[in-house]
Amino acid sequence: MSDAQIKRFIVGVDGSAGGAAALRWAVALAAGVGAEVLAVNAYQHPYAEISPEEHERQVDERRALLNDEWVRPVGQAGVSVLTKVQQGDARDIMAIAEDEGADLVVLGRTGQGGSPGFIHLGSVVEYVAHHSRLPLAIIPPYVSGSIERVILGVDGSVESSAAIAWCVDHVGPTNAEIVAVTVREPYLEWTPRSTRNSWRGDIELEMKQWIDPISATGVAVTPIVERDRHPANCLLGVASARQGDLLVIGTRGAGGFTGLRLGGVAMKVMHGVAIPLVLVPPSG
Repeated sequence: MSDAQIKRFIVGVDGSAGGAAALRWAVALAAGVGAEVLAVNAYQHPYAEISPEEHERQVDERRALLNDEWVRPVGQAGVSVLTKVQQGDARDIMAIAEDEGADLVVLGRTGQGGSPGFIHLGSVVEYVAHHSRLPLAIIPPYVSGSIERVILGVDGSVESSAAIAWCVDHVGPTNAEIVAVTVREPYLEWTPRSTRNSWRGDIELEMKQWIDPISATGVAVTPIVERDRHPANCLLGVASARQGDLLVIGTRGAGGFTGLRLGGVAMKVMHGVAIPLVLVPPSG
């Protein structure tokens, strides 16, 4: 594990299958890395005007739902799970996460509450993915929470380095296998014959340097070099073929597995992935 100690995961919970899966996944990961979990429900009153007494009653009801029905069934020995009912927009979870010193925000992919005031995590995920300065985990409904194989997008960029560092801190302690994937174009046809087929070997040497922080922890890393494929399609294909439990990529930047704000690779992956996804912004 790196020098930066993992403190807290913030999870958006709303009573939906997506919210339950997000909490279940976060608790399972927290058990492996020694983190604590804060389950947050953002609450908005369905009426424009409300008395203080009615406000307190509704907040108490929501707190009871959060603690007794949504959080308690997901509890796990050894993991501290705290709860918070926050009045306001569900997108405020970013501000809550930063105020709480969170290391990771976890949201369900398709959560949708059944009454006014509940988090609608479909739109919230989209918003947070574009704006969060913290790593974001997006969890589809009904996942188990176990992580045995992680697919990691690497390309030598600053964003890729941040994703690698995230894996060192969060995947390393779980002893999951990591499959590191990169996509490159072969050398041009006019390259001298002696080097015409050496592009893969050259890139594998580069990859060895990129993923050395993971290898140094003793975690098994399998490098994969792909060619002539769109990076997003490649990552999704490898995740499916290798039966990955988690896909991790860096976001925000120019090139490689970046460009989330511009609708690039990360955005395409986010809309096409069927397993949990972690988007890691550059550190600092």
